[in-house]
Amino acid sequence: MTGIKIKNKGFTLVELVVAMAVFLFIIGAAITVFLSIIQHQKTVLQEQKVLNQLSYAMEHMSKALRMAKKAETEDSACITTDPPLCAETFGCAYMFTKYDMVLGYPKGVKFINQSDSNACTEFYLEGKVLYEVKDGGLAVALTSEDLNINSIRFSAKGGQYGAPGYNYPIQPEVTFRLNVQISEGEQERVFQTTVSQRNLFK
Repeated sequence: MTGIKIKNKGFTLVELVVAMAVFLFIIGAAITVFLSIIQHQKTVLQEQKVLNQLSYAMEHMSKALRMAKKAETEDSACITTDPPLCAETFGCAYMFTKYDMVLGYPKGVKFINQSDSNACTEFYLEGKVLYEVKDGGLAVALTSEDLNINSIRFSAKGGQYGAPGYNYPIQPEVTFRLNVQISEGEQERVFQTTVSQRNLFK
């Protein structure tokens, strides 16, 4: 009877090393992709948080600015009715404050808010944070330090114009522009909105 040789088939050491190297490469690539997705998700959530905060601040300011009323003589303790601080030539709804010492534009605006019991309200930027002050009280932060507001600029137009006795009403409106850096190393973004006063001057 002829002897039958049984050959044990297996993997050589070289084959095992190559297989392990391929396996480790695939695992490493998968971990890298997974970590990248997590980091991207974290960045997106952070940006969303900051943008939600900015959206709230802009909506809050817009609502209040829309309800500004024309200042009368008795309101002079809050805002002056004299240009150039006043945004209009005759009559005033918005007064600029907190001028930038270098560039010369206003970083704040003050007005009388009809929807808040005629509270003397001021919005302004200090450092990187937006603040609100009512009737000379404590400043309340509208944004956190996470939101890097590099600058804010207020401008306004409207109200009464023309010579005394020949005034023509133009709907008063305020524009504010914010330069914001959402995340570190990212390019600065610009957000701008214009709010017109609710009631036309008479």
